[in-house]
Amino acid sequence: MKKKLISIISAVLALTMLLAACGGKGGDGKDPANNEGSGKALDIMFVVTGNLGGGTNNDDVYAALKDYTKANGGNVSSFECNMDTSLYESTLMKAAEMGQYDLIVTGFGTMIEPLSNTAAKFPNQKFLIFDTEMDFSDGKNANVISVQVMQNQGYFLAGALAAMMTTSEECAYANPQKVVGFVGAMESTAILDALVAYIEGVKYVDPSIEVLYSFVGDHNNSALTKEIAISQSNSGADVIVGVSNSDLAVADAALEKNVYAVCADADEAVNISGTSKETADHIVTSVIKAYYNMVFPIVTEIGEGNAQWGTHIKVPYADGGVSLADNEFYQALVPESIRNQLAEVANKMMAGEIQVSTAYGASTEEVDAIKALAPAQN
Repeated sequence: MKKKLISIISAVLALTMLLAACGGKGGDGKDPANNEGSGKALDIMFVVTGNLGGGTNNDDVYAALKDYTKANGGNVSSFECNMDTSLYESTLMKAAEMGQYDLIVTGFGTMIEPLSNTAAKFPNQKFLIFDTEMDFSDGKNANVISVQVMQNQGYFLAGALAAMMTTSEECAYANPQKVVGFVGAMESTAILDALVAYIEGVKYVDPSIEVLYSFVGDHNNSALTKEIAISQSNSGADVIVGVSNSDLAVADAALEKNVYAVCADADEAVNISGTSKETADHIVTSVIKAYYNMVFPIVTEIGEGNAQWGTHIKVPYADGGVSLADNEFYQALVPESIRNQLAEVANKMMAGEIQVSTAYGASTEEVDAIKALAPAQN
């Protein structure tokens, strides 16, 4: 306990020193009066749940914040919590207490409670949280904006693609069984959102296709993720989606079982193609959430003074919020006829002809009704 307390105190002291060293507006040396942007200079603090570097989603957010200040003036500072949840609230509190920042940015569902507590204590401080939804009922979090991409639309298309491939005679790794799979990290709202949309996408193409799904219980358990994917393949699934930090374990299983994988968040086939081309050759696509597009437009609205505080914003597929990776592997693995058919489905979705369900704001009964269309694997 003493070691943990010392760790927290050290982190807060480090943050205090960082904040004190950051200075005022225009910390990047840019003259806000002569910037090429349309907003005012902003001093921004990015409280990172994990860390920066290595091409993570946080890096995309950091790039969006840096690009805004490059165009408009101001400065971006960051503090990396390295997934230590004990630091989340204390870091947000310290950053707000200093009173130096026009905007404090953080992300993901694990920050909802720490941010809500901080926003209530510092009502004059402005906050932006990405990739999750805050509770704005009864005037709560009136100094916060939350933003998400509509990942459900991406997973609907992934489900439609899986259905088209499992029933196609042109797909080399497809078997005669009409079965596809889904391996999620845990039964959280975000992953249930992906699951219900995936099921709907599959059933949109062919209601008779069976969708197997399982939850690992952990984002980082690669061994169990691969084991579950192999089990789904043994049960007939020839296209399996992985939604977790261990999605590449699904791709490893796809290589071993000679089936297809769909990965999450980043273009995993391209990312690993230099070191594991054989595995990349089994990743048909990835559902990519565009974190840059999630954050940059909102920060621009904040800088221009047009932001609507106390609201949640959703960025749809049509606005580049989410996409399916279209790369050399997608082109090689997906027949042209299926690519064209999927494009037609995407156009209908963008035109509003297809409405995709979401777990966000849905009741347990509504989510369960969609899950009931697919059998869970234990």
